[in-house]
Amino acid sequence: MTTKPQIVVKTVIVKEKVPANLIQSCPKKWRKAGGPEKTEDFVVRGDVNEAGLDTCSAQVDGVREWNAGL
Repeated sequence: MTTKPQIVVKTVIVKEKVPANLIQSCPKKWRKAGGPEKTEDFVVRGDVNEAGLDTCSAQVDGVREWNAGL
């Protein structure tokens, strides 16, 4: 009589985490106490806010790429 080998199956759920640099908070909007006072303030505000949007957009794109690799 031959004995049949026993097979043990164990299900392990692996929960991936999004890399920390992809889920950090987006930069805050530019603010100046009292609001913009001169034209240069509007230019700086636009540049800072645009850079913040670029950073946030890059994070979202990074999450999409990371997620596609799963």
